[in-house]
Amino acid sequence: MQFTITINQVKALEWGLNSQQALLFAFIYGCPSWTKPVKTDDGIFFALSKAKIVEELPLLTDKPDTAYRMLKVLDEAGLIELSSTSNITLFRLTEKAVEWNQKLDGSEKYPTPAENKGRKKIRSTSEKSPSKVGKKSGLGSEKNPTNQDTNHQDTNQGTSQDLQNGPGKPAPSGGLVVLDRLETPRVEIPADMPGPKDPSCKTFKVWANYAMAYRKRYSTWPVWNAKVGKQMTQLVDRLGADVAHHVAAHYLKTNDASILRKCHSLNELLANAESYHTQWVTGQRVNGATARQQERTEANLSAAEQAAQLVLAKRQAGERNEYL
Repeated sequence: MQFTITINQVKALEWGLNSQQALLFAFIYGCPSWTKPVKTDDGIFFALSKAKIVEELPLLTDKPDTAYRMLKVLDEAGLIELSSTSNITLFRLTEKAVEWNQKLDGSEKYPTPAENKGRKKIRSTSEKSPSKVGKKSGLGSEKNPTNQDTNHQDTNQGTSQDLQNGPGKPAPSGGLVVLDRLETPRVEIPADMPGPKDPSCKTFKVWANYAMAYRKRYSTWPVWNAKVGKQMTQLVDRLGADVAHHVAAHYLKTNDASILRKCHSLNELLANAESYHTQWVTGQRVNGATARQQERTEANLSAAEQAAQLVLAKRQAGERNEYL
């Protein structure tokens, strides 16, 4: 996921974007540098699935449909043009969108870093002149961060990138706000949480989401043991590492009586993993009451169809008798 997102507040206010829309556009602005270009009859677009937005921007939303609605808002604002193939959403930036990273004079706010132009790195102080330390900030200090390429510095990050290898935090200027370290987990993991603690562990993400949601609902941690570890591994294998943690957290919102009696057991989650995945994607939670309601609706429709067929059959029979 994206660790650092740079928002141009001046342009966001000028274009009437709220914080969520600005966050999404700031992400989309850098996407052409790494997303796949797709040639269409209308020109070149770039592939960007709704699931990818959810994966890269967990602070924005966890619902693909919500992400798409936000894309439509940016399209209506004249910042992007949307298109699609049979299985993926396509976009491209408009001329208006280019203003996102420009000063009033039309130049780039953060041009190509100096080291890419062959300029030597200069320091105002050195170990040979310790008396100068503290009088003037060096180019590597916090007052003048070395990483000024904020318009592209977040575009080549993989979702599993180690924070220690991430880019430096740029200095906010010119109306920019930097949302840094947007990594999962979004909340601090309590030290007493049972189970895996290593973020690189295959089951860490899905277990942390399940365990935190479980504790929020039941005010206690779920049990962790060898069986639970195997179940979490199976859940990731069946749903994929990109979405299993979302489904696990969504499962804890289920209020079906049979699930509540079992305190949201992992047995139930694993047994019907694909069903809960569908409920997460659609934003719905099916329980006994909703299932019975749908069943009654279907029964009523079936009865109505049968009644209509009966009336039609009687009418046709009457018409035949008239001509006998």
